[in-house]
Amino acid sequence: MTEIMLVAVMLAVFLACVLWLKLPVGLSLAATSAALAVAAGQGLPLRHLVEGMFGYIDVSLVLITAMVFMKVIEQNGLLERLTRDLTSRFGQSPLAMLAVLTLIIMFPGAITGSCTASVLSTGVLLAPVLLGMDMPRHIAGAIIAMASVYGMIAPPVNIVIMIIGGGIDMPYVGFDLILLLVIVPLAVLSTIFLGYRYARKADLVALVDKLGDADTSRGWALYLPLVLIIVLMIGPKALPGIFPDPRLPLTFMLGSVAGLFVGRKFSLVQAARDGVREILPVIGILMGVGMLLQIITLTGVRGYIAVGSLSLPSYLLLASIAVSLPLFGGISVFGAASILGVPFILAFLGQNLIVTATGLSLIAAMGSFTPPVALTAVIAAQVVGEENYLRIVKPLILPSLVAIIIGILMIMYADPIGKLVL
Repeated sequence: MTEIMLVAVMLAVFLACVLWLKLPVGLSLAATSAALAVAAGQGLPLRHLVEGMFGYIDVSLVLITAMVFMKVIEQNGLLERLTRDLTSRFGQSPLAMLAVLTLIIMFPGAITGSCTASVLSTGVLLAPVLLGMDMPRHIAGAIIAMASVYGMIAPPVNIVIMIIGGGIDMPYVGFDLILLLVIVPLAVLSTIFLGYRYARKADLVALVDKLGDADTSRGWALYLPLVLIIVLMIGPKALPGIFPDPRLPLTFMLGSVAGLFVGRKFSLVQAARDGVREILPVIGILMGVGMLLQIITLTGVRGYIAVGSLSLPSYLLLASIAVSLPLFGGISVFGAASILGVPFILAFLGQNLIVTATGLSLIAAMGSFTPPVALTAVIAAQVVGEENYLRIVKPLILPSLVAIIIGILMIMYADPIGKLVL
């Protein structure tokens, strides 16, 4: 069977599993991997499937420990306290209020690499505040969805780049600054574009009161787990060779343990169970992505896609990236990163890969709003009580197009941007 036929089989099986059989994305990727191996005459190569399954074990450990930490600070009252303190201190003007709300919604996604974590934690917490500005439900849902997706690709954890980097053996190092400079301003500007007309008419003092009473029983000691996390993340970069680098999994574990001693009492075991249960679908996707990457390498499909990408004129390649990544991301952003993102970045090996991978991750993330799946928009619609998720998708079209254009420009001018920023 030729490579182009194998590509057709891969896409057909994956789409059938997701859209027809309604299987989870992770399981669909695993089934696609097995079907592709059989179609290529490799039988059922269990060794390759298992190797691929554990290809992202390091990323999975980061996600699991980060989600446990999120559950800990949710249970001990730190997340609620952080939300109230930030909005009370900085929410004195409409622009400042929207910027702070955006950063708060982004926070869980930035820590865990999962936009679902943002929607279901800080998104739920702040939905009444957004609705209290007399925003229509679909606008409030759109703000939550967009900020959550930007949180997913914000530093310190960007799984899309990790997947793309894993496909070309590029370490996840040196991305924090470029992600911070690109993602955070885009997120804040998107929220302002969507919600400023409502925020400027709102009673901001009353909105802050809607957050309820925060836990002040231990004063600022409640912030100790978050301070510990920040110190352990920044220390090795600020003092290389002097400050030991515990890496992210141990950092989040230490932060979780510290959360036991401040704020409300809670069960760490139960918090860990809840965190692992919520992040398991993402872990399953990563396992499926690893399996598929292993099999498309084994069967030659990866090389075929890479060579095909390299043979395209630059304008067609950029157009293909702008269209195919968001479309495929509508089914799975992580799947788009593995199946398309890896071959695409291979076409730009001669330029700054940090900036290029950042641009690709920005474009792929916009697929979170592409029907028919549009999972982030669907969950956000449930949070704000909007029956038709497509009403949330509609106001996100223009901000998404702007993000895609910026991502393309980053790829086109990766070297000048890299020299300027990095």
